[in-house]
Amino acid sequence: MLKPFEWQDRPALIEHLFPVQKISAESFKEQMAGSGKTLTALGSYWKGRKPLILNKACILGALLPATDNSLKDLEIFELLMGMDSQTMQKRIEATLPASRRGNVGEYLVLPYNEQVRQAKRPEELHDSLFSHVWIRVNAHLGTSASSFPELVEQIGIARFGHRPRVADVFCGSGQIPFEAARLGCDVYASDLNPIACMLTWGGFNIVGASPDKRIEIDKAQKELAQKVRAEIDDLEVETDGKGWRAKVFLYCLEIDCPESGWKVPLLPTMIISKGYKMVARLIPVPTEKRYDIEIVYVATDVEMNKAQVGTVKDGYVVHSPDGNTVFRVSINN
Repeated sequence: MLKPFEWQDRPALIEHLFPVQKISAESFKEQMAGSGKTLTALGSYWKGRKPLILNKACILGALLPATDNSLKDLEIFELLMGMDSQTMQKRIEATLPASRRGNVGEYLVLPYNEQVRQAKRPEELHDSLFSHVWIRVNAHLGTSASSFPELVEQIGIARFGHRPRVADVFCGSGQIPFEAARLGCDVYASDLNPIACMLTWGGFNIVGASPDKRIEIDKAQKELAQKVRAEIDDLEVETDGKGWRAKVFLYCLEIDCPESGWKVPLLPTMIISKGYKMVARLIPVPTEKRYDIEIVYVATDVEMNKAQVGTVKDGYVVHSPDGNTVFRVSINN
């Protein structure tokens, strides 16, 4: 156990050890969760999105001190990361039906990445997932925490004299500041990209909102959606007059064919959905020298194979207004 005066002179744990293989397995699990990830509800497109589990590991690794007992340090770190065998048992049991939970031991002998594949991610479960770790953590560190915010605050005071402060001036969509705040740090975040700032704000104030605040936000969203829907209905831009409402809008670019004078949509393929056998068909409009696009279902694989070829092929725009004369024009021209 460390004494308070020893904290300031200790190097950070991450300078001495970091269980890369386990963290890699956990990070891969989170990245493969797709829309199930915590922050993707605010916007799934962000190329630099870092796994929250990796952020947690780096933040804790930078805050925890390295002691003279490296094996104990690693044990405590894995407890806090939810990577110890007891926590893993809880994570795997959460995915199993009640009738099979007695067989969870079969999974605990598998390689770690296989255990992770079967288990829930730590952030998907309640804080009770870590209820068993605090006695051992406190005994090793000399703290008296029963939650991550309490632990982080006590570590910060011991090491720096105050709660840890994390500043991220290029925060992207906010993964680092979000996880730092969730752990209990004081956080400062900014970015040159206004979309990044908006996503970061949403992470803190929407995803990270209290249950009561989330209920208030959900109510406001529904009320706004109803108002927008009423205005759209008045404009009659999403209905066809027969009770059908548009769910998805597809669009494509058009070019003027210099040989025919027709406007031609640039379509590398006519297939809309392979699973539903849905394709696009070009309907010539001779009076306006353009094509309408009709979305239809087809019945045979022959029709699907034919639809694989669109108007763009090998750098050329290919189309036939009358079904006989074929115009082929280089896109580069």
